[in-house]
Formats: sequence, structure tokens, C-alpha cells
Amino acid sequence: MFDEKGTIKWGVMGTAGIASWGTIPGMQKANGCELYAIAGRSLEKAQAYKERFGFEKAYKGYDALLSDPEVEAVYIPLPNDLHCEWVIKALNAHKHVLCEKPLAMNEGELRRMFAAARDNGVILMEAYAYLHSPYICRLKEIISSGEIGKVDYIDTAFLTQDYSEDIRLHKEQGGGGIYDVGCYCTSMILSLIDSPVKYVKADAEFGSTGVDHLASVMIGFEDGSRASFNAGMILGTDSCDRYDRLFIHGSKGYIRSDVEYNGEGELSFEVTVKDTNGERITRTETVSAESNYSMEMEQMNECIKGKAVPYITEEFSAKNMRILDSILDTVGYNDSKEQFILSNGFAIPAVGYGSYLSTEKGGVQTIMDALDVGYRYIDTAQFYGNEEQIGEAIEKSGIPRDEIFLCSKVWHTDLGREKTLKAFEESCRKLKTDHLDMYLIHWPKSDGNDEEWFEKVSGSWAAMEELYEQGRVKAIGLSNFLPHHIRPLLDTARIRPMVDQLELHVGYMQEYALSYLKKEGILPQAWSPLGRAKLINDDNISKIAAKYGCTNAALLLRYLNQRGIPVIPKSSSKERMKDNLDIFGFNISEDDMSYLSCLPERGWSGEHPDKISTFFE
Repeated sequence: MFDEKGTIKWGVMGTAGIASWGTIPGMQKANGCELYAIAGRSLEKAQAYKERFGFEKAYKGYDALLSDPEVEAVYIPLPNDLHCEWVIKALNAHKHVLCEKPLAMNEGELRRMFAAARDNGVILMEAYAYLHSPYICRLKEIISSGEIGKVDYIDTAFLTQDYSEDIRLHKEQGGGGIYDVGCYCTSMILSLIDSPVKYVKADAEFGSTGVDHLASVMIGFEDGSRASFNAGMILGTDSCDRYDRLFIHGSKGYIRSDVEYNGEGELSFEVTVKDTNGERITRTETVSAESNYSMEMEQMNECIKGKAVPYITEEFSAKNMRILDSILDTVGYNDSKEQFILSNGFAIPAVGYGSYLSTEKGGVQTIMDALDVGYRYIDTAQFYGNEEQIGEAIEKSGIPRDEIFLCSKVWHTDLGREKTLKAFEESCRKLKTDHLDMYLIHWPKSDGNDEEWFEKVSGSWAAMEELYEQGRVKAIGLSNFLPHHIRPLLDTARIRPMVDQLELHVGYMQEYALSYLKKEGILPQAWSPLGRAKLINDDNISKIAAKYGCTNAALLLRYLNQRGIPVIPKSSSKERMKDNLDIFGFNISEDDMSYLSCLPERGWSGEHPDKISTFFE
């Protein structure tokens, strides 16, 4: 594939600033890089880059570059929102790809990109050039040696100028400080702490264009370590100013560094440890670092030649993207999502079909109608009594099982380990499947006098953890659990719940429970998202819906979506099914979101998790 001298013919897709001052000069210095082709939306600009950097060819448009059989690998510095489209096109053209960070707008996109790389037998790597630096290697060596003990806290920051005009200011292009520089902070933290993330807490300041200008984030890990960072675009407008810091604290000492992300040259930082008398001894470490971009390119070339594996792995990129997703969700950046990423990285559709009571008249045909109009998430439960109908409908539809997200729930009469395992197998038999995408505990207790409820819930949770670890379930969670039910479970669970289904609609938002779930990293999901007739037929709801040219139902569902809550509306009417699925063509304004959030309580079912027997006897 590559020539006898071992060089790789590279194409660059885009004429972004990072390419001109960072990556392309790095390519010029790197061994094994041939600057073969440059493409841009403007042929004039591409020609200018060709002459400036010595590319052999210049193309107008990225498809033209990908059609060139001589191009072996491409570097993509396009705006964030274009990464997924053009990375996959390049991979499908059998080109190896190095793509600028952040690789994707969310983990769902990222997973699709890596799947395309595997399907085409080519390499994909995310461009975190600074992670190739000997400075990072030295930090890791010191930590691995045990010199500063077990790391218990990391603090870092990356702040830059604000901009009078830049793609970073445009939300539709993936702008904002978290995407731009916060991803450096999260990737640094994950490079130095090897433990699953337990929680993410964050807040951000937004500008007039809807992008975050300053974010503060706290991350907790399962091993007890913590991290925090500040990231943003606030140091004057067009000032070219920046601020970088890193502090790593361990049980025996700490590291303090002001080295810039992607710093080059002689890089110095301080290491402080305690001697046997408890006195602090500080020394200065100095590392000589060449161009991070050239080291990144050389490593990528070695991977293409089969002599190395990507230093930035799919696993690392996915873990980092998952944290970014969580941060963006927490601060309210993501106000329109067609899917949500759970804490384990599994994607859940934003709109599912709620089957409770929906199949009483239409049976199998009702579920087939839902699948026909586009639902790919079917929500059911042991108690609903329609699992056999759903299994038959999925079988008759001809839709592959792996394209359908299927959720069921264990009823409170089957709580306990053995009963839950048996109930799971029975649900799978009725649904004609060997696995479920999500399995939930339906209610925490049978009634307010059930003193043994937690013992039974703990047994059920242990069973669900077993099923999850066996791969029989892709996500496990709860339904109708309030904070006082969840707290004791978190004290004993090996695997944290990923979802909690609650009755949620503008007339009954359970704000305290939502706040708690957000803090614990558990995704809330709304059942009965339309409330009852008194709510959905409210004149004020109708007036707001008219402003957006949508149905009342679409408005109520969109409200929840913009609050980061997936929904499972139910309907037996095919037309209403379509309306409930079509909620992504508009955004509710902040004033209207505020109004809807302040509606008086109405439309509540009257069902309470501590008094279930009152309603289902």
C-alpha cells in the first residue's frame, strides 16, 4: 500500500486553522508523511494551501479527494458537526482516518464511526496530539512508580479567549468551550485515573448563541478518586490569551504544572513528596518535547504500516465522549436529542412506544402499527399482559431484533433473586427473544406497610446484575423508585441503576426526584408524559402549541425532550403514534419552557410508589 520508503500518502480534508498552524507543519516534520492532497470547499483556498505547504494536488470538495485512489490516509479538521458524516465517508472509501478532537458530537456517532472502520478494515484515531508528548509519558511514569502514592484528586483547567466570530460560537456546528477545550481536560483526567466514572456534576455559563463560555465540572470515580476542571472561552475577546494548569494529588505527594496543553520545547513541572519526617521536598522535572503533531502523525503512520496500534484507542475515545455527553446533558447544552447515552455507553431512543393498555383492542396489530410508523423502542412489562402479543408482532414485522430496543419490567410480586430470574426467562419466552435491551424493577414495594421491601428489591437487583454481566440485558434500572428507595440500593449495588422510569409531565414534574437522579447519574424516563385529559386539553397548552404549529401532545413531549428526559407515550391510534414520534422539528423558547415549568399541578395519576396496592389490586 505504501511505497518502498515506507511513506504514507496523506490527504487533508479542510483548511481549518488547526491544520495550518498545527497538524500540517507536524506532518512536514514527521517521518513517513507525504503531503499528497489538500481539499477545501474553495478551490482557491485549497490551491493556496498546496503552494504554501507543498501538497502535490488540490481539490475542490472532499468527495474529489476521497475518490483519488492514491490517497491512503486522511486528516479531518472539519467543524465538529461534520465529523461523523465525513469520517464515515472516508472510512467507506477505505482510507485510514485521523480526525480532530472531539471525534464526535456524542457517543452514538462515535460508535458508528468505529464500526465503519472495522467494517472496512482501516484505522480510525482521534487527534489528541498532546497525549503523544513525552511530558504526558513522564507524568504517567511518576504516578505508576508510586512516588506520589495513590492519586486521589486531579484539578486542571484550559481557558482561552472569547471570539468576535468563530465556529466555536455556533451551536449547530458543535461550538462551545466544553467541546473545544473541555475535552482536553477530560482526556487528561482519564489518562491519569484508571477507574470507572461514578458521577458527573457540572454547571456552565451560556452566551447569546446558546454555546457554553465557561464550565465547572466535578467527576467522581468508583475507586474514590475525584477530579475537577474549568474550561471555557472567557479571557477577553480575540485576545489570544490562554490559561492552563494541572494539579495531581496523591497519598504521598503531588505534582503541580503550568505546562500548556500541546506545549513544546523544554517543559518543566514540580514534584513534591514527603520524606520520612513528613517534610515536603520539591524538585523540578524538565522534559524536552518536540512537535506533538509530528509525533501523532508518526504514530499513526506506524499503525497504518501494521507496526503499532493506535495510542488513542476506541475504548478511550468512547469513555471520554461518554463523560462529555454527561457534562453537556447536565449543563443543559443538549436540548434536542433523538437518543440518550446511558452511563454504560448504551444508547436509548428518545421516544419509545408505551404499550400499557394500548393493545387491549388492537393486540398484535397495534404493535405492528407502532413499528410501521417508525418506533424502534417498545416498552412493556410483565404486569401489562401483552408480552406475547409484542413478541408475535416483532416476529411478523420482519424487522431484525437488533434494530428494536425492547424493555420489560419485573412485577412487585416477583421481587427476590430467584423469582426475578424466573420472571425474566418467562418474559423472554413470551417476547420471543433471548435477551432484553433493558430490564427494570417495576415498583419498589407492594404497599406502605411492606417492611421487607428492600430485602426483596436487593435480591432482584442481584439477579439483574447477574443478567447484565451475562449479556442477557444491555441496561438495568428501576421504575417508580424515589430517592428514599434508591439511596439504600446504591449502598449495596455492584452496578448502579442506569434508568429510573417515573410519571413525568408538565403537570407533575417531581423536581426533587429529577434533581436527585441527575446528581447520581441515573437517566430519568417519563411514563404518562402527556398527563391526563385535563392537561393535554388545556387552553394555554393549545395556545403555545399553535405558536410552533404542532399538536398539544408534541409540545408536551418536546418539553420533556428539551429537559433531557426520554419519553414513552402510548396511543392505539396510528395517526397519534406518528404525531408522538414527530417532535424534533422545533425548539421551545426559554420563555415558553419557563411557563410550562410553572404550570400548577394537574394530570397526576394518583399513583405513589409507596402505595401501589391501592391502585393495582
